[in-house]
Amino acid sequence: MNLELNLGFESKLGIPKIKINIDDYLTLYDGDVKPNMIFDFKCTPGEHELRITHYGKTVHDAANLNFDKHIQILSIKMDSVELQNELWNGKFYPVYLHSAKHEPVYIQPNLYLGHNGTWVMPFDYPCIDWLIRTRKQGPQLANTIFESTNDKLEIAKEFFSKATDV
Repeated sequence: MNLELNLGFESKLGIPKIKINIDDYLTLYDGDVKPNMIFDFKCTPGEHELRITHYGKTVHDAANLNFDKHIQILSIKMDSVELQNELWNGKFYPVYLHSAKHEPVYIQPNLYLGHNGTWVMPFDYPCIDWLIRTRKQGPQLANTIFESTNDKLEIAKEFFSKATDV
């Protein structure tokens, strides 16, 4: 499988740390974030999770800062196909640096990793099969006045074959 990540980040407080995993067992990268990262690896058929973890962020005096250390997912390609709406299926599980009584367990939709935490996106391999299954191609006409079936097409053909030329 080929995985390409295009990431934005703020580094005025130091380069953010990132860990990229497939499921819990395959670590593709662990270190300073880079704007473009490409990985080629073997992937077994079936369900998987892409995990991008932002870590190592520490608390600073927020009152005196106009910027903050963060990572932003700009784009992801799997087997040379750019993901689109699939990215919004990812959930970011932040690790709050304070008491978290009312904060959500995860944030979705979200491509901004401001807190330490892990963004998790499910996918299936082979990716092409998964994308064909999940993406809706063209207009969806089911349950509309434009719905068509073979029976309706045959009726229309019969009607026009009997029509007289004008």
